[in-house]
Amino acid sequence: MSKTVINVALLVISIGLAIAGQLAMKAGMNDVKKVHGDLTMQDFAHPVTLVKWLFKDGPWAVVGIVLYAISAVFWLIVLSRVPLSVAYPIVAAGYVVVVLYSRFVFNEQVKWIAWVGLAFIVIGVAITAQGLKSDKTDDQSRGKPPAQVQMVSHGEDTGNTPAVK
Repeated sequence: MSKTVINVALLVISIGLAIAGQLAMKAGMNDVKKVHGDLTMQDFAHPVTLVKWLFKDGPWAVVGIVLYAISAVFWLIVLSRVPLSVAYPIVAAGYVVVVLYSRFVFNEQVKWIAWVGLAFIVIGVAITAQGLKSDKTDDQSRGKPPAQVQMVSHGEDTGNTPAVK
């Protein structure tokens, strides 16, 4: 299996787990909201109570945190193999999935301008993903010796004129 395929698979796993984590956290917090209403800053004054609410009323939020943590482990592997300047922009592909899921599963309203922005994200991710292509041709050209220059005589010319062969 090529290095590029493995890198893409690792990126997909990392991003997929992060997406699943975000969606699970949102589902869990929707459940917490049904029981306790919107959270306020005062709710964070008693973090133990908040954690109890998560486990009791919004267990999907806890599942989401675990999935997000696992995605971070895969992300560390990705970072050891892929340039950050390529890998990180590809994370934006997850934004598209999350917005689609939010719109069609959570029934959230998404303004038309957000759809335009998502189209730009898709274009940007597609362009950035070109950096994931195999460096095989670059590696081969690095291993080749430079083009040889040979001195060739051109008829009456008594000097040596270099010609690339």
